[in-house]
Amino acid sequence: MLDLGLQEFKKFSLPEEIAGEKIVARRRTHAHDAELFAMIDRSREHLRRFLFWIDGTGTPDDVRVVTDIFSENWDAQKSFEYVFFDKISGKMVGAGGVHTISHMNRMAEFGYYLDKDACGNGYATEFVLLLERELFSHGIHRCVIECDAENLASAAVAKRLGYTFEGKLRDAKLAYGSYRDGLVFSKLENE
Repeated sequence: MLDLGLQEFKKFSLPEEIAGEKIVARRRTHAHDAELFAMIDRSREHLRRFLFWIDGTGTPDDVRVVTDIFSENWDAQKSFEYVFFDKISGKMVGAGGVHTISHMNRMAEFGYYLDKDACGNGYATEFVLLLERELFSHGIHRCVIECDAENLASAAVAKRLGYTFEGKLRDAKLAYGSYRDGLVFSKLENE
């Protein structure tokens, strides 16, 4: 057997619910589909600037199809998608999760988005903090946030939480007929 010098790193699952001071994040399920679609629909123009799947999410059925994919990925321990709620009002304020995990490299990349009326309340910051704590506790060494270069709010979350700016990805995404630059931030488990 070929020894590549790699230590074994087992897959893991994240809790189906994690809570902070402001939010409660719950595993995305079909129970959330209607409320999630309503949030996306009312925030469509706000989200469209940076989330290029918005135009393809035109009906509640579109949300259900994606929830099925996220559910399969959760069960296979490939990715973990949450919706999160204001802890006091119970209103859904955002969604996001761990979208890429490299078990061999002990790296995870995650993303998030908020209801247009929920911005500026610290929800995304707390969500990222909760996720990174869970990931680091499961042996992840490096957490990554990548965002559109014009998404100043998302970049501010990364900076606020001590993520290191690693650089700009030129023409990283093709969206609405033009290429968009991306920004990459990372945080290591000992930072």
